[in-house]
Amino acid sequence: MALTSGAKLGPYEILSLLGAGGMGEVYRARDTRLDRIVAVKILPAHLSSDNEFKQRFEREARTVSSLNHPHICQLFDVGRDGSTDYLVMEFLDGETLAERVRHGALALNELLKIGIDVADALAVAHRAGIVHRDLKPGNIMLTKSGAKLMDFGLAKPALAGAPGSASAPLLSAARTMSGPSPLTTAGSIVGTIQYMSPEQIEGREADAASDIFAFGAVLYEMATGRRAFEGKSQITVASAILEKNPEPISTVKPLAPIALDQLVATCLAKDRDERFQSAHDLALQLKTITHAPQTSTSAAPEARHTNRSWLLPAVAAVLLVAAALFFYSSKRGSTPTLSVRAYIPPPAGTAFRPTGFDAGPVAVSPDGKTLAFSAVDEKGITNLWVHALDAAQATMLQGTEDVTYPFWSPDNKYLGFVADRKLKKIAVTGGEAQTLADHAEGRGEWGADGTILFVDEHRIAIKQVSAAGGDSSTALTHSSDEYGVNSAWFLPDRKHFLYTGYRANAPSRIKVGTLGKPDSSVVVAEGAAPKFSSGHLLFVRGGKILAQPFEPDTFKLSGDPEVLGEANLFSVSQSGVLAYHESSADSELKVFDRSGNVVASPGPLAAYHSPRFSPDGKSISADVRDPKSGKDDVWIYPIAGGQPTRITFGPDDYRATWSPDGREIAYAVHDGNKLSIHKRPLDGSNPDETLYEAANFVGATVQDWSPDGKYLSLDLLNKELIYRDWILPLTGKREPFLSATTIATDASQYDGHFSPDGRWLSYFSYESGRPEVYVVPFLANGVKYQASTTGGWVSRFAGNEFFFVTMGNRLMAARVVTQPNFHLEDLHPLFQLDLPNFTDPIFDVTRDGQRFVVLTADRAKTSSITLLTNWTAALNK
Repeated sequence: MALTSGAKLGPYEILSLLGAGGMGEVYRARDTRLDRIVAVKILPAHLSSDNEFKQRFEREARTVSSLNHPHICQLFDVGRDGSTDYLVMEFLDGETLAERVRHGALALNELLKIGIDVADALAVAHRAGIVHRDLKPGNIMLTKSGAKLMDFGLAKPALAGAPGSASAPLLSAARTMSGPSPLTTAGSIVGTIQYMSPEQIEGREADAASDIFAFGAVLYEMATGRRAFEGKSQITVASAILEKNPEPISTVKPLAPIALDQLVATCLAKDRDERFQSAHDLALQLKTITHAPQTSTSAAPEARHTNRSWLLPAVAAVLLVAAALFFYSSKRGSTPTLSVRAYIPPPAGTAFRPTGFDAGPVAVSPDGKTLAFSAVDEKGITNLWVHALDAAQATMLQGTEDVTYPFWSPDNKYLGFVADRKLKKIAVTGGEAQTLADHAEGRGEWGADGTILFVDEHRIAIKQVSAAGGDSSTALTHSSDEYGVNSAWFLPDRKHFLYTGYRANAPSRIKVGTLGKPDSSVVVAEGAAPKFSSGHLLFVRGGKILAQPFEPDTFKLSGDPEVLGEANLFSVSQSGVLAYHESSADSELKVFDRSGNVVASPGPLAAYHSPRFSPDGKSISADVRDPKSGKDDVWIYPIAGGQPTRITFGPDDYRATWSPDGREIAYAVHDGNKLSIHKRPLDGSNPDETLYEAANFVGATVQDWSPDGKYLSLDLLNKELIYRDWILPLTGKREPFLSATTIATDASQYDGHFSPDGRWLSYFSYESGRPEVYVVPFLANGVKYQASTTGGWVSRFAGNEFFFVTMGNRLMAARVVTQPNFHLEDLHPLFQLDLPNFTDPIFDVTRDGQRFVVLTADRAKTSSITLLTNWTAALNK
């Protein structure tokens, strides 16, 4: 149905036709309510009349509309006017990549810029559980503000003649609707076959890896000016996709960087498991090529036979750039003027654990030639790895299980680390680890004279011990206005050291301590994780790595701090190499089914904490941190979509839990120097009520509300910096008490949660030296049960099931059996969690155990190590 200028569809006034094709017409229109230009697409009648399609379309359209990203064409609205169904999208002014590439291959800098934009957009969509399914040059719009990815496939029509569901897109949009694709005809494959992945050709389900294949084909076309797979018919094109590799880019364009050639070949691997495993990693590698000095090869590389070692060439390209700079510097005796930013993925089959429980952030050796880091494998086992920058792959050091916070010896030959609350050291070449001291926690610092500074297990004091072993002594104790210390770093005179002092109700401080004077310190600035290098104090403030000129003799700062990166922890070498895991306080609020499929995204990107389902499963409460004030408030988000409701209004309200009937919430309040527990009716019928004032504690959070409504489970942090799970009665005298079965340990306990019948209480603790999940009887005698055996945290009961998260961030489920004693049966994994970079309860489950709300990383920041060589060259001069 063609519309004329001036026609109305709801509040949208049609202005002109933009394009038409077999999937509908697209018009330029004006939104009369907001007075803005939009693109309106009319859906074909045969789709509009399909009730099943309409329901699925509306559900998935809500998900797509939540994709708010500068390089994604925004879906504004879905509407119906009479018998006409339509979409309303952002109007884009520019040309498509298809139009641009008709003029020939793109310049490298233009290709990389477009590629990074599109990869970033794909990464956001994939994390929302959305697969594009029709990525091609015609669906990429080039605008003044950068590339825009358009036309996400919301539905999945079947391949003609093929069983099951295929992956071709249904809804193509806006300016690309100039007609059917060159090989699309009635009764054949729907979609543009030249960019389809092998699995799509075979009629199998598309996933994120399918988009990555298509993106590889797009990159190839941008680099060479011709398609990766061509033929005279659909059959010959399909055969090429299934059986052939395109001619290497470096053969077609001899001046193209070999790193780009390898990157595209990896995207185009026939086996989806051998491609890049995330669009974010792909974006990082494109950024690496952007920052690297451009090199090329005139010889055509061998035919690509990709396998699980795909990381090696890509990583080697990155590392060789850095190694070349180090070589240049060491030979010429001067600092190279170029600062190179590179990205290094984890070893195959592992993931980095840079922050949180069992954290092991990257540590760069003093000479800047080797990285050390902890990585967790698919079984949840964490080990120490070393990666020389001139080597193709990392090496795991045996005997380092449960490693945290590695640090280097000054001669680059040994690594110190903490495991099982013991300070240990191990040779970089391997061998048996040696225990140096007990009761250790946090990062250590190895001085040139063999003195090692480390933090005691409660972070009350910094201690010192000889690298040869022996008795330890106190180097510094926290001041009276602090509750803990961390992050020691020697200054050049080796008598003074930087460290972080933490305060309960104020920003952390960077201070200077003196060996031999445990009660003496000088405040330098607000911030954390301080280090000294190249005449600068490097530290973290507000989630950013800052560098500021610093005089180590007078402890005085000068000038203004400059931003080097975004992270909470970092490492720096004497040779000017900075390494860190990028991190963000922001996350996405997503609801998953038991198979790990996203079924709802009720909240936009924000700094969420502690999501909890309402008892009826229709709403989610979460803490949301204000980026300006740094304070939390409690909000409620309807799962079906709609306007969220702010429940609290400061001063700092957090960690809410619902009453069993869903009518009230209980939460913690931080007001100046006061900690308290409050409850509030959600209908506003009564004012906020203070349940308990935690005057004798330095930290307080609400964990759970008992099913009978009589008790709250609280995590309270005492002045010795030990967490305990306390029970607060809500009737009679409101004095919290400890359950006797959880007392017999000096390790902290976290996250106490009730079973549905109120008979059991679960929590996790470092009782064994690493976090494990336990279940104990509540208000009764009985046997304590260990639910996890290889590390676990954050547990929940639902129905007759029990759930917890492994140290590898996999969600586990088991059946609860209570006779003759409590135990679990049929323990099995559900799906992998993509968690943000902070320690907090990060999931909850509905009462029936069928839906899970998960805080999900807004981007896969921890998928790679960021390496910045010659970081001083990145500063403003």
